[in-house]
Amino acid sequence: MKKYILLLAAAIFAFSSCLKNNDLVNKEHVAEVLSFKVEGQQSVAINSAGRTVTVTMPDGTDLTKLTVAEIKLTEKTSCTPEIKVGSVLDLSKELKVTLHIYEDYFWTFKAVEAEAPVDPTPKTGPQLYNMSFDFWSKEDKVWQPYAADATDDQKATWGTSNSTLVKVGKDCAAMPESKFVAKEGEGKNALMLKTYLLDFWILKKLAAGSIFTGKLGEINFTTFNADLHWGIPFTARPAALEGYACYKPAKINQAEDPYKDKVGSMDSGHIFVLLTDWEKPFTVSAPKTLVNFDGDPAIIGYGKVVFDKEMQGYEKFTLKIDYRSDRTPKYIVIVASSSALGDYFTGGDGSTLYLDEMSFIYE
Repeated sequence: MKKYILLLAAAIFAFSSCLKNNDLVNKEHVAEVLSFKVEGQQSVAINSAGRTVTVTMPDGTDLTKLTVAEIKLTEKTSCTPEIKVGSVLDLSKELKVTLHIYEDYFWTFKAVEAEAPVDPTPKTGPQLYNMSFDFWSKEDKVWQPYAADATDDQKATWGTSNSTLVKVGKDCAAMPESKFVAKEGEGKNALMLKTYLLDFWILKKLAAGSIFTGKLGEINFTTFNADLHWGIPFTARPAALEGYACYKPAKINQAEDPYKDKVGSMDSGHIFVLLTDWEKPFTVSAPKTLVNFDGDPAIIGYGKVVFDKEMQGYEKFTLKIDYRSDRTPKYIVIVASSSALGDYFTGGDGSTLYLDEMSFIYE
């Protein structure tokens, strides 16, 4: 009897050893991805511990159609679904794969796009004369937004209604500001636009402080209004206009149709940019002749920023220009006003908009 017991014990020990050896074999022969490549890849990361394969493709690659250029698995490993050289995979989302050798191992394949390279050198393009508003001169009591030695082309960049106001005995509505500037330094100035209420006994008229690219036209002394010729030649396509602004609004105390209901509400200022392929500058004769911002087919790009709150100091603004066409512009219009409804002689007496250090951004 003892003999049989010894034989049985030996058999059990041998069987147990066999199981242990087989377990050891299974552990040593794990189904793994040894190498993997797809056509056009930048790199691949194989994580055996996490059982993932991550392929990095150039920015803009269609990740739904990637062709396998190389795949190598551990010996005697099968793959479901089958992946082989030439297989076209959709790795825009995770692809679950089962590798089998002595047991199943679950792997995940996926692809990602590399981040677009960042150009360390900002793109540059043309700017307009005196966008910093540092340069000013005074001629016959009229402030002009150009230096005393400016060329004729430079003098033709910015227009104001200052001469109209001076001729009727009023102060300029667009003036240099040397003490309150966004960036201090020798010779630094900002632009101050101020809204005035012109009171001629029985006639009251609002004059919004404004500046624009173009020139002032003929003055109508009956209405105390003048034509404005908007636009100067410009063929570039900036992405945005940036700068610094500070707005000090007053309550609207003068209004004309269709905005008489605005009296008593707070004023707002604005700045906008137009890029057009007009055949010539656009003549504004407010309020009868104004630009159709939404319907004019000659408008290629347009952007606007409205200032509708009291500011304690300068705040940076970025005016994004939205392009409606890929045509090349012929003219650029920049208009800034201390009263956004100034074309309709509506605004608050004393509303003031400061602008400084403007420039175009290119992408």
